Amino acid sequence: MIEADGIALLRGSWNLESSASDGTSVTMKGQSIEVARKQQDGSWRFVIDHPFGAM
Repeated sequence: MIEADGIALLRGSWNLESSASDGTSVTMKGQSIEVARKQQDGSWRFVIDHPFGAM
């Protein structure tokens, strides 16, 4: 995470494993980018959530 002046840039890796309706295995992987803004109460709110942003 990189933070400056109440804005944070985050990167993450994710992995999804599931089964299709016919029983075959489905796997997806990716790297995401998110941007968050710090709120007045100190919490963070995502303003951009891009699940395929770092590809």
